Amino acid sequence: MGATVQDVGHFGADGPGLFVLYTGGTIGMLEGPGGGLAPLDLHSLMKYVPTAHELPVGLTVAAFDEAIDSATIGVADWLAIADALVEHSPGHIGSVVLHGTDTMAYSASALSFLLEGITTPIVLTGAQRPITSIRSDGRENLTTALEVAAARFTGAPVVPEVSIFFNDVLLRGNRAAKVHASSYRGFASPNLAPLATAGVSLDYATDLVRAPGTGPLRRPGGMSTDVAVIQLHPAFDEASLTATLSRDGLRGVVLQAYGAGNGPTHRWFLDGLQQAVDRGVTVVVTTQCRAGTVQAGLYASGAALLSTGAISAGDMTFEAAVTKLMVLLDRHADPDDVRREMQQDLCGEITV
Repeated sequence: MGATVQDVGHFGADGPGLFVLYTGGTIGMLEGPGGGLAPLDLHSLMKYVPTAHELPVGLTVAAFDEAIDSATIGVADWLAIADALVEHSPGHIGSVVLHGTDTMAYSASALSFLLEGITTPIVLTGAQRPITSIRSDGRENLTTALEVAAARFTGAPVVPEVSIFFNDVLLRGNRAAKVHASSYRGFASPNLAPLATAGVSLDYATDLVRAPGTGPLRRPGGMSTDVAVIQLHPAFDEASLTATLSRDGLRGVVLQAYGAGNGPTHRWFLDGLQQAVDRGVTVVVTTQCRAGTVQAGLYASGAALLSTGAISAGDMTFEAAVTKLMVLLDRHADPDDVRREMQQDLCGEITV
């Protein structure tokens, strides 16, 4: 089972405000006597964010019964986060989710596909150093994420979609990827410009922001775990392919190909993929490159790959392709429906 919301507190002004969900992650850690990091409780965490008490809006802050290590996050946790937002965020002008950085891009992508009726901002943020550290990036990340979630223009929220704020940029959640393990600029959006840039002022790219959905906020379905990933490399062999494609219950594969969507032209490779497609497995081709797009047929090897019935992920990130496929496999029993919607832009994840 996924985590459940246990602790809820209110800080700051009364009236409609922001919902903050603390799921875990480095941002909420404190170094113990032995040097290891341990999660803070909700009220201790808020003591390190003095600006939160000075905001003109109130904060409803909730935490799960147990902090989630983002490196261990799974489908049950994604559903729990989505359900917590559905239950607690209505009546608030925006939401902020505190999350570990390792899988933040996966979670932001998953939430963008799981949730429908998003009419207010849902901003994920975290930190590379704990908020208790004197050089933490957590205080600035959280303060600016709160400001983004509360931002309104002519009475309407400025960014009513799932996003990630980190360092000085606001990124669409399903376009983001973690690109650095130790820099404060840990995330990037290679195929889409930032939705906002934070300097002396917050400058929004309003032309890129998606229109709000039609509420209420809801989670109409779940996610299938019948998905495997294949990353091509020069030593990849037939035994590796067979082991992956013979998995019981397999319904979807994300294939990380080379460059513009190229792969080996060995018969065992192409025949193996085609046999999987023929028995109803959806094979989605992404690129191992962080920027750029899969271009069907640009090279003969790419054309051969797509001739098996595999489909292009376009310029989707790997994180978006995996989580989108998991959601669509839960939503549809017919592989043709999955293939069709994988190639459609559902929430800004792909350039069509």
